[in-house]
Amino acid sequence: AKPGAAILGVETAFVMFRMIATFAGMRFIGVPLKADFTLDGPALLVAIEREQPAVVFLAYPNNPTGNRFDADVMEEAIRRAPGLVVIDEAYFPFTDHSFMPRLLSYPNLLVMRTVSKLGLAGIRLGFLSGPAEILEQIDKVRLPYNISMLDQAVAMEVLSRGEILHEQANAIRQQRTILAQGLAAIEGVTVYPSDANFLLFRVAQAPRIFDGLRHRGILIKNLSAAHPLLADCLRVTVGTSEENQRFLDAFQDTLE
Repeated sequence: AKPGAAILGVETAFVMFRMIATFAGMRFIGVPLKADFTLDGPALLVAIEREQPAVVFLAYPNNPTGNRFDADVMEEAIRRAPGLVVIDEAYFPFTDHSFMPRLLSYPNLLVMRTVSKLGLAGIRLGFLSGPAEILEQIDKVRLPYNISMLDQAVAMEVLSRGEILHEQANAIRQQRTILAQGLAAIEGVTVYPSDANFLLFRVAQAPRIFDGLRHRGILIKNLSAAHPLLADCLRVTVGTSEENQRFLDAFQDTLE
């Protein structure tokens, strides 16, 4: 990277965005989200103008909050960014929205996806879409033999069964709604909107709740110390109907 080059993202977001900046010897500029985890459009655009980042990373839906940012604000960021804008759509299977259709409209836009959220996290496989001239340059620094034949074979076999993957994603989306309603019905719990396969929620004394659930055989993610915006926040992955009910029962038991 050129001296002083920067990667810009939001906070809180996928931790790897900041780590990529560190690995590349670049500055990382984090633009705080609003208190409700929505995108602070004016602050984002000001930061882009001030910092002139080489790369802007935005997740859609966001991780670890699960919400989708305002697409109009994101498009304005793409238009104003002097460098690349990379949209991480790792959780695309669980939403109806994507920036893929906009690829032909913006010469600096790239979209990433992965098969990790389709039950294939173990093969560490994803893909990048964007203008051919940019992908050709990225391919020059791609490690040779970075995808094994076994991984390719597994991915091709699973992805050829698109109807099964679609059914699984739809089942998770349905259970997400039911789980969100169950959590929201509990006094003192704030559940945030999610287009991912998890729910972020806030509850008083979250670390104690986390420990109580763990002792009852339920392991979720404690984000309380990850960022000041996430104080008292926990994140639960959407499971089967039985798993979700077991979590809700244990959660209620922990509160009592």
